[in-house]
Amino acid sequence: MREPARSFTAALVAAALLLGSIGSAAAATFDDQGLEANQRETPVLLDAFVLRPVGLVLTAVGTGLFVPAAAVVGLTRPTDIGRPFQLLVANPFRYTFMDPLGQH
Repeated sequence: MREPARSFTAALVAAALLLGSIGSAAAATFDDQGLEANQRETPVLLDAFVLRPVGLVLTAVGTGLFVPAAAVVGLTRPTDIGRPFQLLVANPFRYTFMDPLGQH
């Protein structure tokens, strides 16, 4: 019963090693055009009618989740209270209300 499990594990390890080396070799062949090539603009209509309402919902949900998270963090690590606030409330709020349309 152990022999099939060993063979299967060996085959998985061999496949992972082969696929990993192929993927890294393929990634090395592409030109690196810097950060500017990776930045793409989102269509304004998509941003205004789909992504911003999702950001508003995430802001509300994040605010609701921040209350119990703040209680736990306040009891265990009071100096780190800004971390869950930043992640759950401030980032969605900034995206929804402050970032320019189409810049994501």
